[in-house]
Amino acid sequence: MKRVVVAAALAAGILLCSPTSAGAWATYCDWDPLVLIVTPGGHVVPVYDSVWTASPLSLGLPLESYTATRVYDPAGHPQTAVDMKIYTPTGLLLRYKVHDMVTSGLLGSGTVYAQADGWSGQSVHLRFTLSTP
Repeated sequence: MKRVVVAAALAAGILLCSPTSAGAWATYCDWDPLVLIVTPGGHVVPVYDSVWTASPLSLGLPLESYTATRVYDPAGHPQTAVDMKIYTPTGLLLRYKVHDMVTSGLLGSGTVYAQADGWSGQSVHLRFTLSTP
């Protein structure tokens, strides 16, 4: 039993002291929910809202809302302008930096429609245009 406790303590120490957890380049995707955007023309466009943080301890379930309005490109073709608002609650009374992305694929894959940096506890607006058939 003593070996198990020592091994667990050693593993926890290595995990906490590893350079990966302290590296500024390491990011973690906390949530990647599917959001169905209904265009003014009645089409449904699925997008993913990815919330990236610098630490796996900075978790927060993002709350999304959006507005979709009809716009036209210079040639007169209809498009949909989307303003997505993403709010990530502050965890354990500490604010942390977030990087929000709206993409066509899971975990930031596919087409990147919009991305922006922000802080937990504040709403981040992501504005983009969708071509609708």
